[in-house]
Amino acid sequence: MALTEPRRLYQQLAAELKQRIESGMYQVGEKLPAERYISEEMNVSRTVVREAIIMLEVEGYVEVRKGSGIHVISNQQKNPFINSGDIEFVAAGPFELLQARQLIESNIAEFAATQVTRQDIIQLMEIQEYARQEDRFRDSQWDLKFHVQVALATQNSAMATIVEKMWSQRIHNPYWRKLHEHIDDKSIESWCEEHDRILKALIRKDPYAAKLAMWQHLENTKQMLFRATTDDFEFNVDRYMFAENPVVHLDQIHTGKS
Repeated sequence: MALTEPRRLYQQLAAELKQRIESGMYQVGEKLPAERYISEEMNVSRTVVREAIIMLEVEGYVEVRKGSGIHVISNQQKNPFINSGDIEFVAAGPFELLQARQLIESNIAEFAATQVTRQDIIQLMEIQEYARQEDRFRDSQWDLKFHVQVALATQNSAMATIVEKMWSQRIHNPYWRKLHEHIDDKSIESWCEEHDRILKALIRKDPYAAKLAMWQHLENTKQMLFRATTDDFEFNVDRYMFAENPVVHLDQIHTGKS
């Protein structure tokens, strides 16, 4: 199958896999081939496969079982999830969106460290204090508030608007919501500690440290999501798109290490 149409690759792949399920090539009760085989057959990255599987899971065709694989549970769509309020949010895949946040928000944090005021620091500290009081940080508003406040610390309202728009995608994108279900609460608690590291860099007015802390925070989230949704034990992260992105190695570049 040549994936060359204008639609996102993961949407094309999901359509092909749905056709195979509906035609009986993949029977209800059976497992789909492992991600690595789908990736090789379709000549796409493992990330594209992952996002296509999430789409199938949202629509009720498959169920991903940790350590067991991707099980076909229906040969027809069970969950007509897209409503008029969500249409604009389904174009970008969840990992695609996360990569965009990583690139944009790390640079915003870097700039914020040069512009941050005492009042910004006070507000960020208050947000962190409230976040620690939440029983379930997963469902709290303080994660969003922290990221928006970092953007506001640039003293550029357009930066905050960009961050809020990306978070709207995160909140309303049905694929992201499905992906989020795979994360355990203990892993999410680490986000508050990672916010502390970003805040400390801003307090020191250290642009490099702020950029690296924000980048690593979102890198940790990305790796957590990969681990939480893998369908086999041999999964390796798509290093071309993600792990080998040069920004990951900013600390080595900064110190002259190789």
